[in-house]
Amino acid sequence: MKHMLIQFAFVLVLFAALFVTWRRAKQNVISRIEAFGWSVVWIAAIAVVLLPQTTTVVANFFGVGRGVDFIIYASVITLFFLVFKLFVAIDGFERKLTDLVRKDALKDLPPHQDSPDRDHPNEI
Repeated sequence: MKHMLIQFAFVLVLFAALFVTWRRAKQNVISRIEAFGWSVVWIAAIAVVLLPQTTTVVANFFGVGRGVDFIIYASVITLFFLVFKLFVAIDGFERKLTDLVRKDALKDLPPHQDSPDRDHPNEI
C-alpha cells in the first residue's frame, strides 16, 4: 500500500507540472515547442512512476545494473546541462545589461567640443 501512495503523490505532482506547462504556453511565457518538450518529460516521468520496472530494462540497455542508478545518473547529467544553459543565459543577460547601462550613461554626456589639450596649454 505504501508503494501505491508514493506513486499516487508523484503522479499527482507530475500532472500538475503538465497542467502548468500548458497554461504557461497559453500565456505565451514558453513556446508550444517548449511545452511539447516538457510534456514529453512529464509523461515519461509518469510512465516511470507507474511502471518502475521499465527503468531496469533501459538501464541494462545502457550497461547500468539498476534502474534507479540509471535515473540518478541521467538526472545529474541533465541537471548539469540545465545549469550550464542557465549560466550561459545569465552571462548573456549580464552582457546586454552592461551594454545598455553603458549606452544610457554615455547619452547624457555633452557633445564633444574641441578644447585645449591639458598637456599643451599654450595652444589656444
